[in-house]
Amino acid sequence: MRLDPKYFNLFIAICALLTLIVIVYGTISYSNNQELDFRESLRDIRLDTLSFATYANQKDSLFADDFKGSPTMIQFWSTWSGKSLSVNRFLEKNQQDYSGLTIIAAAVRDSDELILDHINSTSNDFIYVEGTSFFQTLLVPGVPSQIFLDSDGKYFDAQVGDDTTAIREKLDRLYYE
Repeated sequence: MRLDPKYFNLFIAICALLTLIVIVYGTISYSNNQELDFRESLRDIRLDTLSFATYANQKDSLFADDFKGSPTMIQFWSTWSGKSLSVNRFLEKNQQDYSGLTIIAAAVRDSDELILDHINSTSNDFIYVEGTSFFQTLLVPGVPSQIFLDSDGKYFDAQVGDDTTAIREKLDRLYYE
């Protein structure tokens, strides 16, 4: 069976459209599955055993237990991610709205030199730590991503991406519910 040449362009357009639909559906499905896997891994890991190597003039390592008594947010970020830096600026501007909030800025897949340059160029109260191994252990889908811990150091919620409205909503729930 041969395709009539006058229908060839229409046939190709339909094939391209179907291919595009399959790619979009597959991408969305994959992203959703990655986020679900991330949330499941958060439920399975003992957050009280976490330790981080720190940057700058802070002590050598920190443990999740060091932050019990105050709500904590672990912000996975990187200097090469504009979205990460945007979330960091949002957190810096809004940290005073959440008294006692500890922000652990966990740097991911970045050179120490770039991270230290960034730390020296900011004046926020973040605790900067090396986060790559924890990032990989949890299968975090991307940067920026955030993990919220309540005052008891227990997992409260997580956020993937740079949606500052969703971050604010989660912080409000953490503080006011």
